[in-house]
Amino acid sequence: MLVLKLLLSLLTLLPTDARWQRIETDQHISFLFPNNVQKLHRKTNGIPSYIYQTKDLTCVFGVVCSDFSNQKISFSDPNNALAIYEQLKKGSVDMETAILKNEQTVPYENMLIKEIEYSIIKDKYEMTYFKRFIFRNNKVYQVTIGAKTRHFDILKEEREIFFNSFLFTD
Repeated sequence: MLVLKLLLSLLTLLPTDARWQRIETDQHISFLFPNNVQKLHRKTNGIPSYIYQTKDLTCVFGVVCSDFSNQKISFSDPNNALAIYEQLKKGSVDMETAILKNEQTVPYENMLIKEIEYSIIKDKYEMTYFKRFIFRNNKVYQVTIGAKTRHFDILKEEREIFFNSFLFTD
């Protein structure tokens, strides 16, 4: 047992960039994940969503790509994007133990990007999540990373790699 704990501790000292792999999607976006991706497809209220998720020893990662093209709503009107954002944000922090810690707009040309940081209690552990909502070309990309709050330093490091890895293709 001691040897296993020692090996797990040593894994955190390895360079993290080497293990990341680029995930190419059909939803005009690519990003880095630390290991193999699980892909799912869902349709809610006529809106198709593609879900990409994975986890490593510390963090969970998720990307949800929702296509609003077949809806009578346009994100070229910022009020529409903000209304959808408020609904999605509420859904993210609509738990009894959820605490919204921070909310900000990420400056970017030609698209709206909002980010929230929140915590929840899950299985008696405090978990911290960072979530970005990216509105682009009538698509909403929800990008999430989370971990136990006690691993906040690792979460911040992996957040930087993950959030800065997003590339859009047209």
